[in-house]
Amino acid sequence: MSQKMELLMHTLVFINYICYVLLAASAIYRLLVFPLFITRLSKIPAAHPLCNVTSLWIYYIRWADIENRTIQRLHKQKGPILRIGPNELSVNCYEEGIKTIYGGGFEKTEFYPRRFANYDGVINIFTTLDSKSHSHRKRMVSNIYSKSFILSSPTVHTTSKVVIYKRLLPLIQQHATTGISIETLSLNYSYSMDAFTAYQFGLGLGTNFIQDVKTRDWYLGNYFAIRPYMFWIGDGYKIWSLLMRIGVNIIPTKVLDAFPEIQAYNLELCDKAEALLSDARALSIEDVPVIYSQERSAMRKDIDAKRFQNPHFLKTEQDYPRRLEIASDMFDMNAAALETSGITLTYLYYELSRHPELQTKLRQELLTLSPTFSFPVPEGQEPELPDSKEVDRLPLLDAILQETLRLYQAVPGRQPRITPAKGCTLAGYSDIPGGVVVQSYGSVLHRNPAVFPDPANWKPERWLNAGEEELKEMKRWFWAFGSGGRMCVGTHVAIHNMKSAIAAIYTNYTTTVVSAGDMAQSDGFMGDPVGKNVVLQFYHV
Repeated sequence: MSQKMELLMHTLVFINYICYVLLAASAIYRLLVFPLFITRLSKIPAAHPLCNVTSLWIYYIRWADIENRTIQRLHKQKGPILRIGPNELSVNCYEEGIKTIYGGGFEKTEFYPRRFANYDGVINIFTTLDSKSHSHRKRMVSNIYSKSFILSSPTVHTTSKVVIYKRLLPLIQQHATTGISIETLSLNYSYSMDAFTAYQFGLGLGTNFIQDVKTRDWYLGNYFAIRPYMFWIGDGYKIWSLLMRIGVNIIPTKVLDAFPEIQAYNLELCDKAEALLSDARALSIEDVPVIYSQERSAMRKDIDAKRFQNPHFLKTEQDYPRRLEIASDMFDMNAAALETSGITLTYLYYELSRHPELQTKLRQELLTLSPTFSFPVPEGQEPELPDSKEVDRLPLLDAILQETLRLYQAVPGRQPRITPAKGCTLAGYSDIPGGVVVQSYGSVLHRNPAVFPDPANWKPERWLNAGEEELKEMKRWFWAFGSGGRMCVGTHVAIHNMKSAIAAIYTNYTTTVVSAGDMAQSDGFMGDPVGKNVVLQFYHV
């Protein structure tokens, strides 16, 4: 080999060596030096030493279903802001916290469409990422979800009367008469779904899970089948997808097939509502599909406006305009109603059953209504509901519901957002860069002892006895329905339906706990009872 060739080979080896050194140095800088010492996030207390350089720790506690309790414990130890990953923060304060993040319109992350988009990825109001698009979609239905509309709606009034007097109370009366106890978690899911879909699709098309136990069991079985595998749908999505490609099924096929079945059930309800409205017949008050009709009308106006600008807009093969978009919204709305209100009512009845003296006080308050929710209704008389506004104003009823929503928030888990490109100030740190995932947890916010003394105990009286400033502070930190522009659109219909059920039951019955499984909340995004079984005995007063 000539000297030139030998020199060239040595040169190439040297260059190759330098490249490896540079690559190694770059990796060390990017993976260790920058996240540990250079990034502005390095000043923030880390939940665990690994959080500075890898997301493995936060993925582990999510996989192990211990996220909410772990984050709560660490905030108590380390303060209002935690670094839970190289580019991820948890914030537990109001000023420079939820006020900034959720009141400031920070955009959502891919966490939402990955877990909550329906019909193979069709976006809905909840999963819309950018604030502008979300605001546009939310305005389509916001008027029919307003408190004034709900409390004065003849459809809500009429359908509530049927669901309560023809379905819920007769079932409870039968059990009270025979002395047979009731498993209330599934009953509360059923009531919540029936009450909501009666407003959504009309009474004739809405569900009747209270009486149709077979359909209820099928629906709930399919709905909750995916729950143990939610980590893989969210944070473990890439690993799950990779394993699926090589034939390893972390999530059983029968579980993956279950959710599309209930989505098809929902789509059928949408198609029936579409056919009902397309027929142009006059509908009775109770059969008006208020929510579906409102979004259908708003979608068509939106299409007409865009078609005016572009005649070729929306060339679609769907059976009717935006069929799957509407269906995705409808499914998301009634799923949220079923689960959140069902969980809340279950914990509320459980706590009241352990506090008989409070049941007595509540019944005394409920009997001030005129008419009352008295049941059974005398033969030959038609049942009548009290004025919804009067029910809503009852202070003890409101305090009991507020305290249940505080202690047992149905959605206790994280609500991730992305910091804006210009950066922001959070919890005293003024140089948070853009593109960082930030989130708060309702279950953590609601356990701040400085705002909610003795936060681990259920104390409705805290909402009645608080001074003006104390109550104002509690309401600022109260996060059962979120806050800002992304606050739950169904807040007022949920409160109305829950208060109606509570008032109807405790006007007529007392309850005791027969048996209950583990009443701790599941430690994920949703917070149903771990034991999944709450059996109560009802006694007619």
